[in-house]
Amino acid sequence: MENSTPVSIHLTTVITQPDGSKEALSFRSEGEWIQKNDIHYLKYDETQEAGTVRTIVKMEEDSAVILRSGALKMRLAFRRGDKMMSSYESEYGTLSMITDTKIYTHTTPGSEKGRFHIRYGLEMQGSSVGSYDMTIDYKEAAQG
Repeated sequence: MENSTPVSIHLTTVITQPDGSKEALSFRSEGEWIQKNDIHYLKYDETQEAGTVRTIVKMEEDSAVILRSGALKMRLAFRRGDKMMSSYESEYGTLSMITDTKIYTHTTPGSEKGRFHIRYGLEMQGSSVGSYDMTIDYKEAAQG
């Protein structure tokens, strides 16, 4: 069984670089929340300088996958308390990455908004590129 609900999305990411400096990114988008059995999906588009990036966030009880395609191709895999292989396709070829998930929580929308929160370390080609703290708040879009 599949239920699709239009949602308003607010994504915030705080990146802590290996040198301790921080960068905060935030954007809002419209998308859809899909529930299939016990798996939840968020789908939305993000417009960047390079073009449009289609993002799908697949959320399960203790793991998640973020798939990005279009102007950017990336697959980030997460499992609570575990390291997972991930990949990023660049003009130089596919780069391997490792995500080290520290915190992973997901609350589905009910009377309150839904929230996907993940904190992870990211390694690319064997070197740390920083610590990421990502929160996606989503709620049913106003109809009409």
